[in-house]
Amino acid sequence: MPRYKVLKGVAHNIGHSFTSLMNYATDDYTMGHILRFARESGKDTLIIDFTTGIGRPTELLQKPISEVPRRYSDWFWKLVESSGSDRSLVQSANLTLKYDLGRSRPGANGFLLSPYVCDVSIVDTRGKNYSAHFQDWWYVERVCIPPPRLWWRPATWFRANHSE
Repeated sequence: MPRYKVLKGVAHNIGHSFTSLMNYATDDYTMGHILRFARESGKDTLIIDFTTGIGRPTELLQKPISEVPRRYSDWFWKLVESSGSDRSLVQSANLTLKYDLGRSRPGANGFLLSPYVCDVSIVDTRGKNYSAHFQDWWYVERVCIPPPRLWWRPATWFRANHSE
């Protein structure tokens, strides 16, 4: 028989995973990508609806993390079932990540840290809310390094050595 009580653990586990150092995409942590997009766009709050797999606003979900809401939605439902509950018991489920873009502090290696709050809320079919709350500071690790400059110019070299 599916259980409601385990939904509290599901909320904690999915929020902990989302904000963890294991959530990495291409060249930075997912949280770092979101922070970078937030600083660029001025939009500081990401909401992911686990029941639909949709995240908003799209400005915070550009490549390489555009598929994060769908992947976390798929994992959410697997976690619900593997925990001993059932999707029929879930009325709504979402994650809200908010950065405070007005505050910052220097971190290690010169990274600029911004505080965040991450809340996960699962409401069951009886209207009971199971929630988890996370807060800390995060940074953008991705460093945009320009491509190396060639010490020789292929086009110039080719013309100089192949002209007749």
